[in-house]
Amino acid sequence: MWMQSEDIAESESDGEGGLSSEDEGDIQCEFLEIQRDEANQRLSELEEASNQLLKEINVLEMQFQMERSCRESAEALAVKVTRENKVLKRKSQMMMPLIPELPENFDGLTFDQETDPAVNGEDVLDLGEETLLQSQASIAELQASVDGLLAEKLQLEQRVEDLTKEQVHLTEQLALEVEEKEAILRRISKQSKTMNKIKRVSQLVTDEFTEMSQKLELEQGLRQHAEVFAHQMLVQQEAAHSECVTPHSSDTGLQLQRALEQISSISTALCDIQRLYQEQVKPSQGAGDESSFVSELQNLRAELESSEEERKTLVTQLSEANSTVTQLQEEVKQFQDTLKEDEQEEKTPPPPPPPPPPPPPPPPAVTNTLDFLRSRRKESASKADQNKAEPLDMKTRAVDEMMERIKKGIILRPIMRVQEDDSAWKDQKSENRKSAILELKGMLDIMKHQKLRRVPSRRGMGRNVGEAELLQVLQRRRRAMGDQQDQTQEPQTGAQCVPAAGDCPWAGESSRAPVLRRLKQNREKRDSRIRASALILGQEN
Repeated sequence: MWMQSEDIAESESDGEGGLSSEDEGDIQCEFLEIQRDEANQRLSELEEASNQLLKEINVLEMQFQMERSCRESAEALAVKVTRENKVLKRKSQMMMPLIPELPENFDGLTFDQETDPAVNGEDVLDLGEETLLQSQASIAELQASVDGLLAEKLQLEQRVEDLTKEQVHLTEQLALEVEEKEAILRRISKQSKTMNKIKRVSQLVTDEFTEMSQKLELEQGLRQHAEVFAHQMLVQQEAAHSECVTPHSSDTGLQLQRALEQISSISTALCDIQRLYQEQVKPSQGAGDESSFVSELQNLRAELESSEEERKTLVTQLSEANSTVTQLQEEVKQFQDTLKEDEQEEKTPPPPPPPPPPPPPPPPAVTNTLDFLRSRRKESASKADQNKAEPLDMKTRAVDEMMERIKKGIILRPIMRVQEDDSAWKDQKSENRKSAILELKGMLDIMKHQKLRRVPSRRGMGRNVGEAELLQVLQRRRRAMGDQQDQTQEPQTGAQCVPAAGDCPWAGESSRAPVLRRLKQNREKRDSRIRASALILGQEN
């Protein structure tokens, strides 16, 4: 009975879950139907507005056609009248020279309409006036007929509108009735589903009850059979024990054996009597046995559930143990791999350390361009064989990148160099690079001003810079790099080596030489020309 109640509760919960899901689906359907009705209403409103607009357009078109037809008829009449007036005017001009030749008794003369042109002209005028009046009357009649037709058309359109509204109303009513019918059908289907579920649950309950009753009857029969078998075994054990106790006296043994046989026959008879009695009393004791059997079944089921839970816990523990074992195996494999790698590293000697980086180059020195180019060619010819296998120098790459940036119009950022302790070397560096820094500063300032007021893109502005100026800047930077390398490689022996024309400093007493003064003036002139050309280019851009 307890199992039956559980099954019924489960079936009811399943039915409630199915109904809740179905209710959610119905709510969604109703929401979508409301949205559809709103959209249809808006569509009908738009259709009505468009129909009214079309009607107004048709009325305006008809009025326009009427006005156009009236205007065309009026223009035709005006053209006709003008033609007739021209004819009359021509005839009157033809009659003008004949006026003095007319007789004095002109009033008494009788005129022939066919021969007299003046009379004919008056008749023509009368006819033109009559035709004009007739045309005006016909136009008025046509206007009245058109107005009547327009009124009839408006009435018919109003009737059509009423009929369309009635049709829309009827279609809406039909749609509502169809929706109600669909809702009723859905409810009927839900009720039929619930009835089917109830029938299914009741069928399951009846099947389970029949199975339980059959099992109960079978267990009762097995228990009775076991009781009979146990009683027989007890009788046999007692007989065997009695035979073991009295082995000496054969007579007494025979008597005892007979007595035991009699007892066994009596016990079998008693068992048969008891069985018959139980069969007779079975209907009365069925209810009590069933209740005890149900309680035993409940206990057994509880034990079965507890054993299943223990089995599940053991299965989970086993799976966790397997996962931990696999993880430990993976860790052991990784540890073995690391040990093998360490052993291989210990066996193989480490690679030699990379060579130290070269020392930083000294600052550039201001030299003459011709001397620098000649020395540069000699140095490049001497070092060509040595530098074939070496990769490209990072400094040349930096210079090329700087040139590309200058061509594209990118402003270079100032580079912060590491200050060294040698103050004399620092002073020489600042003095030697003064001219190049000044030139670059001037060009960068010009480019900044151009950037602030430019209209085109950077790339277009950078292309306007002269190639010769860029090549000069590149040569100066390469010259500075070469001078720095020469100063790091060669020892400074001022007494033995003769200084070049471009290696002389620009400060102190050396600036008094006329050659140096001339070079300085030429450099200043060149700087001024570069700035002027850059300004002109910026103004043009």
